[in-house]
Amino acid sequence: MVPDAGLGAPDAGVEADATTNADATSNADSGSNPDAASAADAGFALDAAAPVDSGATPDAGQSPDAGQASDAGSGPCGSCPTGTTCGTANGIPVCRTASGIPRFTHVFVIVMENTSQSTLMMSTNTPMIHGLISSWASGSDYHGVTHPSMPNYLAMTSALDVSGIRCDCQPRGNACSALSCNRLTGNCGCPQSAQHLGDQLEAAGLSWKDYGEDMGSPCNMSIAGDYAPKHVPFLYYENVQNDSARCAAHVVDYSHFAADLAAPATYSLIAPNLVHDMHDPITGGATNLANGEAWLSTNVPPILASPAYTQGGLLIIAWDEDDLSGILAPDDPIPFILISPFAKNGGYVSTVHADHRALLATIEDGLGLPRLGAASIAPLADYFPPN
Repeated sequence: MVPDAGLGAPDAGVEADATTNADATSNADSGSNPDAASAADAGFALDAAAPVDSGATPDAGQSPDAGQASDAGSGPCGSCPTGTTCGTANGIPVCRTASGIPRFTHVFVIVMENTSQSTLMMSTNTPMIHGLISSWASGSDYHGVTHPSMPNYLAMTSALDVSGIRCDCQPRGNACSALSCNRLTGNCGCPQSAQHLGDQLEAAGLSWKDYGEDMGSPCNMSIAGDYAPKHVPFLYYENVQNDSARCAAHVVDYSHFAADLAAPATYSLIAPNLVHDMHDPITGGATNLANGEAWLSTNVPPILASPAYTQGGLLIIAWDEDDLSGILAPDDPIPFILISPFAKNGGYVSTVHADHRALLATIEDGLGLPRLGAASIAPLADYFPPN
């Protein structure tokens, strides 16, 4: 790991619990980050003792159903929503679901591309990303759902069975067939009629945005330069793409994000362009890694410094699939980093097998939404300390 990554974790004294796996214990001093103190110089290090003002739970209910208080009453969490109880995470009072997931005020998801966990961990030109991994919680057995890219984005945002989508098909166009949709071609359309996370959020009175870097005009479904519609999943849902006003309001160019961060949507999904997300020019190559490192170094700090994050937020940095895209290693683990004032830190490494469906379940539980997928899908509860 690299010193002085500039993204300090909460105090390392709040470390992974006794279930921390062997990978986690390989971090310096039982999970503490040796450079956590120096991260404060960057101006956005977080103190575990006070990520929420005065220890109060942010926005009381922290959930879409905030008006439906449980019998928890007026404890340190205020009135928790129905189905949750008042607990703590890193010493912070927070309403928690039965699955153990804290209730979040805001969720930010950044999706990077085509990189295996082993490739990233062996890299020497990604100090900031290594700093995040050594400071927060990550996974050593996290996976994509399938190959290639696009169906993984659908799995993150809906309960679709994506096993039949075998190419990076377009949001619109002639219906895909076995000939037009395969590893080599994707010159067909595959719009989806399934319910999705955006539907859930709106039904709960919550806001959402899907940002695509270099998209240009809102709701752009056409490939242009380094912009890839296949990495903007909400373009694929028919009830979004066929509603021009809804699509324009929710699916926008990433250039809007900096201003939006002052009062962001409850859920923000961010797709960097094909260079910045590590997709181009050579999958798994040093140049790709350097490009992603540079983009994250610029764009992650403002999120971590925002009240939307510090007051009960969640930031996920996930890669969509491995860098061999299933050709030689169909189930290669991919990098996954989870950052929150409520999360384990100090370099906790989860060895629990999980994939993008578990991420969706975690977001749904953390925002008080019903499950789109099977209730049996386990959320990423081990990334958070117990009550």
